[in-house]
Amino acid sequence: MATGLVGNALNPKIAVFCSGRLPTLAPPQLPAAWAMRIRVLLHATPTLTRPGGYALLLSRAGRVLDKPGTRRMLGRTTGVVLIGLGLVAATAAGRPADPARHPAPGDIES
Repeated sequence: MATGLVGNALNPKIAVFCSGRLPTLAPPQLPAAWAMRIRVLLHATPTLTRPGGYALLLSRAGRVLDKPGTRRMLGRTTGVVLIGLGLVAATAAGRPADPARHPAPGDIES
């Protein structure tokens, strides 16, 4: 998390966002100190909750993906997809591309 904090602090896009867009998100009737707190909270909440959400999702998915039946099904599905992509690549290698579907850059009419 420290790396992300340093990365955000040194990121010029974050500086532009914090100084340009973030002030418009706080209610104008609040004192400046409270408005700044709300702005920082609005910006920090997704940054801090997203990694926790990923961790929770992956911990639950890990239990499901670790089952032998799921591993077999994923292995078979992956195998079928890879064989299919290999067949498509092997059969398409000898054919020229359809110019109507994939025109060359110089062939495009203005």
